[in-house]
Amino acid sequence: MGAEHQSWPALEAALKGGGRKDLLPASSLYALAAVEMGLAYVNFTPSTGASIPALLELAEKTGSVVSGKDGKTGETLMKTVLAPMFAHRNWKILSWVGHNIFGNRDGVVLDDPANKAAKVRDKDAVIPNIVGYKPNTLVSIEYIPSMDDWKTAWNHIHFQGFLGTKMILQFIWQGCDSLLAAPLVIDLVRLSILAQSRGEKGVLSQLACFYKAPMGTRVNDFFVQFDTLKNYLESCRAK
Repeated sequence: MGAEHQSWPALEAALKGGGRKDLLPASSLYALAAVEMGLAYVNFTPSTGASIPALLELAEKTGSVVSGKDGKTGETLMKTVLAPMFAHRNWKILSWVGHNIFGNRDGVVLDDPANKAAKVRDKDAVIPNIVGYKPNTLVSIEYIPSMDDWKTAWNHIHFQGFLGTKMILQFIWQGCDSLLAAPLVIDLVRLSILAQSRGEKGVLSQLACFYKAPMGTRVNDFFVQFDTLKNYLESCRAK
């Protein structure tokens, strides 16, 4: 990001100047439209969206609320649930390999190398964040048109237990992509509206449990994230 992305006045001036056409990616233009109108913006994709300092500054001024990025619906959800177990049992993860195949529009979009790289980055970052070290990791994503709206993930986890004994855990996750995502999107809309009704603005970090790369926090542990959301909602009820 350039200097023009660091503050809203600088970005506004650059946009009005009509210079570079690539100043903002398409996802950030959508975010700008929502934030400028004071509306809630939810980014369920790995795209940049509102995660630019200038847009976050604007959200504070307009009363907009934003959250993201990259909805956590399948394999990465499992990772953020299982990785804390390894940490709490003091089992050292040696390697974690995940292979993903799916169809639908998501698969078409992620067949693009740049889009795939962003998704892989988000999926690959959660394990080191939770356990505090970097195991050997590999994430692959392949578009298989015949899969339609179903996605399958196979994961192979090689870990070291007591007395250095090496063991393996494997799992296969298969789910209907749209049906996994739909209830989360509904909840994100409801929670965003709730936050705005309470006069909140800017990043809603309490919604981290919905995302692979949550804005406003570096915590990826699903249980810690969910406790944060639960505590927030309890505080809402108390007022």
